[in-house]
Formats: sequence, C-alpha cells, structure tokens
Amino acid sequence: MTLAQKPMTVLGNVKRQVGLAACGTGFYHWLLSKGDTPNQLRIKLTDPWPGQGDLGRMMTHGVLMQHGMSLKIDRNFWKNVDQTPAWQDTVHSFTWLRDLRAASGDIARKLARDLVADWLDLYDRWDATVWRPDIMGQRIAMWISFYDFFCGSADEDFQKRYFASLSRQARHLARSLPADLYGVPVLRAAEGLIYAGLSLSEEDNWTLLGFEIVLRELQKQIRKDGSHISGNPEDILECTKICLDLRYALNRAGLPVPKVIQDGLERMGSALRFFSYPDRKLALFHGGQESAAQIIDTALSQIRNTKRAAKHDVIGGFEKIVLGRSVLMIDTGTVPEAPYSRNYHSAPLAFEFVHGRDRIFTNCGGHPFSHDWQQGLRHTAAHNTLCLNDRPVHDFLSGGEIVRSHGPICSVRRENKEACLIDVSHDAYRMSHGIDHQRRFFLSNQGYDLRGEDSLLSKVPLAKPAPVAIRFHLHPRVQVVSVDDTGDIILTVPSGISWRFCAVGADTHLENSVFLGNG
Repeated sequence: MTLAQKPMTVLGNVKRQVGLAACGTGFYHWLLSKGDTPNQLRIKLTDPWPGQGDLGRMMTHGVLMQHGMSLKIDRNFWKNVDQTPAWQDTVHSFTWLRDLRAASGDIARKLARDLVADWLDLYDRWDATVWRPDIMGQRIAMWISFYDFFCGSADEDFQKRYFASLSRQARHLARSLPADLYGVPVLRAAEGLIYAGLSLSEEDNWTLLGFEIVLRELQKQIRKDGSHISGNPEDILECTKICLDLRYALNRAGLPVPKVIQDGLERMGSALRFFSYPDRKLALFHGGQESAAQIIDTALSQIRNTKRAAKHDVIGGFEKIVLGRSVLMIDTGTVPEAPYSRNYHSAPLAFEFVHGRDRIFTNCGGHPFSHDWQQGLRHTAAHNTLCLNDRPVHDFLSGGEIVRSHGPICSVRRENKEACLIDVSHDAYRMSHGIDHQRRFFLSNQGYDLRGEDSLLSKVPLAKPAPVAIRFHLHPRVQVVSVDDTGDIILTVPSGISWRFCAVGADTHLENSVFLGNG
C-alpha cells in the first residue's frame, strides 16, 4: 500500500463504521418500515434443490445436524446459535428449510413456521452479522421460495409480520449492495434482491440492481471455459445453481433471460462435467468439497447443450487424463488477482487420482465455515505435491492474499490410446530457493499403472540443504493392508482392488492426515 492510499483507506473505514452505527438506530428501522407492505407474492417462486429427508426428520425430533455438528432445537435454539459462530451463517440463511420440506408432513411445516416466528421476535431489526448481505440474500430467497411450505396456510398475523420483515430486509439489502463482497457471496446477495424485486412489490429498481451486479460478476468470475476464477470446482456449482434459479425466476415473470446467463450456464455445465469424477462428485481443489451427487445431477439436468469435455481438454488450468477407469487431475493453474487469491491454495502441480468410483489420492479439501481451518488447508502440505522446508510455496498477507505468485506453469503432454505422459513445472521456489519444481506423470496399462517423478532443478548451488517432502494423501476409505520388506505399501480400495505403492530414491513414511472433502 502506498502512502497516498492510506488516508483513503482510513476514511473508508471511518465511513463504514459510521454507517454501521447508523443502521442500529431506531430511526433506521423506522426508515426501512416506511412504504407499502405487500400482503401477497406477485410471483410465487419455488426452490428446485433437493434436501435431505433424514436431516429434516431429525429436526422434527429436536436435533439440527449440519456439517457434522448437532444442535438441540428447543426454547434456547437461537441463543445457542448466536453463541456458536460456526452455526450463524448456516442457520440464519435458512437453507435447512430444504431438509424440512424433504421430511414433509405437518410437523415439519409447523417447525419451520415456529422457527421463522422466533427469528422475527429476535432479529427483525438490523444486526451486523444476521443482516450481512450474503446471509440476508440467501434468507430472502429461501423465505420467498418456501412461502407455500410454511407461510401459505399461516394466520393473518404471521403473514403480516412475514411480509413486513421481508420488505425491511430487502430495502436494507438494496441500500448495502454490493458492499465489500466478492465471489459467490455477492451473487447470493444479488439473487435475494432479485427475488424480492420480482415477488414483493413494484420495486423494479431492486431487480435491475440485482441483475446489474449478477451480469457484471459473472463476466468477472466465470472464465471462457466455464471454470471459476477461484480455482474451486464447488464455486462453479454454486454459480450454476444461482444462474439456474435466476433463469427460472425470469421465466416465471415472463421476462427474457440475458445471454450472459444462458451462455454462462452452458459453459459452467461443461466445466462441472469436467471436474466430476465417476462417483458423480467434484474434485477437491482450492477449498472446495465434493458436494452431493444429487445436487450436481439436478443442476446438469437443467442445462441444455452442455458438452462433455474431451479427454485432452484443459479447463481452468487443470490437466485431466482419463485412461480406462482411471482419472488423473493435475493443477497447473495460475494464482488469480486479489481478492480472489484470498482463498486460493498454495499447491501448484497438486494432483488427485481416482479409479472407477474409488478415490485413492485426494487433497485434504476445505472447511465449510471455520476460517482457521480454511487458512490451514491452504498450506502446500495439505495437497498431493512437493513441499520444501514444510512451508507453503507462496507467502500469505494478513488478509489472506497471496503475495509471491509464480509464473505460468509449463505443461507438455504426449499421449496415445495406450498411455499418456505429461511434464509440468513451476518456478514458485525460484525466488526463495533458486529452484524450479518439475513433475512427470505417466499413466498406462488401461489406467492400472501410474508413475510419477519429481525433480528439483537449480542453476546455482544451494546455500544450505532444504528438507523435501512429497505427500500422497489417501482417501479415508483406502485401507493400508501391509508394508512389505521392500518398503512397498499395499493399498486396498472399497471395490476390492489392491494397489502397490513403490517409492524409489526416497524414504517412505505413513503419517496421519485429515480429510474435509464432505460434511
């Protein structure tokens, strides 16, 4: 940051703090309450995404399960949510309404209505966390989409409070966007504003502002090949879901679908197929999780003209090799500009290997809400690649941005019907160690023979030795059967096939790892 920029940054922070303080006043609540309040939805929208009925039934029995955590649903429910930051984004966004709908029945419907009523008692005034634009955008979209499920048969008093709160939230959202959001969160916020503009009133300005943000952000976030600028395959799925929701809403309103959205859907559909393994779930790169196969299938079924990527295609800087039933995915992408580098993982040339529906070598994944875990999983050591001095390849600023990037990754690929050889290299270690890292992958024998070679190349002598570790993270369902006298490791996958892991010119060690690929 230059000296000339600092006063502007300080002034911006002061204005932001003053604005937040003003939002908490009674006058601001009165201001948001001004104007007509609708008593019905102009256009009824429904949510097309499947929920998990078993989780919904658990909720009707008093337990909310999300991301492997459980929370008791009782009179202290919302208080306990606020005392546990990990719950706030998930619960206040109301995405769990999908699970209650999947459970079906009057008990699930009544529970949804009771939880909304309790929320209205506690949070109908502005709150810095609960009224954050991305959370609010999702909440508005959920409340509108599930109107018939929990509100349509409610009494007049509940409906009056429901519509009044929706109007206040939408008015605040329109005032606050685009805020400081980037990536998928700003699209979620804009989607909520568009839903409000189409469904609540004659506020066409809300719809126009929402689409102005969406169209600008899609061209910024989605590359020509359909990949997301973050490098995270799960972000492609989230953007696809938002675009499908908006296309559906426009169709319900009798409005044309912008070409940017339609073309973006076709490109993202091809990218989703590219990043989906034979188990119909996503590859784990740059903080993404596998996602549910049912969600991915639902998204792809709604997109026409999607092309399955050819075996030799490269999408988003990822090389994909398919031979027999084996899939090898290699990350050869470049670090994006800030702010998107805040979530980018420091793992050039990391790879994943899958045979059939069995994931064998997999990166550690990403955490859905914990900032500490998210930052920790960006470390090079959490990926299937080489690591020097047990430090990340890149340096991170306090805000998470990558400060020391690398040049374009070189990739040379040679293949025929029987085998594929690919050479890749990066120079990210050149500045710190004077070293280039080169990897060679060879896949043959119908995908049953995978070989790799790592080389560290330097034009000058090293000042001092540097410890080197090459990690191969095993999927939790892979069993280590034995280690023989030669040091070879026998691995067995759920399908019953055994693989022999051999290392030449290196010592082999078995260590504990972590896997945050789902849940």
